[in-house]
Amino acid sequence: MDTRQLIETYHNAWTAGDFPTARRCLADNLDFKGSIDMFRKADDFITALKGFQSMLRGVRLLKSYFDQNGAALLYDCDTLTPAGVIRTSEFFSTDNGKITEIRLVFDASELRKLMGPK
Repeated sequence: MDTRQLIETYHNAWTAGDFPTARRCLADNLDFKGSIDMFRKADDFITALKGFQSMLRGVRLLKSYFDQNGAALLYDCDTLTPAGVIRTSEFFSTDNGKITEIRLVFDASELRKLMGPK
């Protein structure tokens, strides 16, 4: 599977709630850093992703860029929360047919308000 197929398979899977397929796209030691959370294990990340996906009305992909070892996606997450539509950038690194690193960038201000103090 080339980088484009890998990233598209992952993105389409998690947005559709197909977490077994999404998980198969990830390296076990996935390095994830986002605007709210950080994870070092794919299974921990998938658990959090399930919670986020349950708050979504839908995801609309706006732009995508691919090269041999990575990709970038720009999409809108239409949430079922007062945060509304969240414009999101996601950057991927890949190796040996797996996603090894994800950097997720979005304005987390409204979501943090909903989450309350830690």
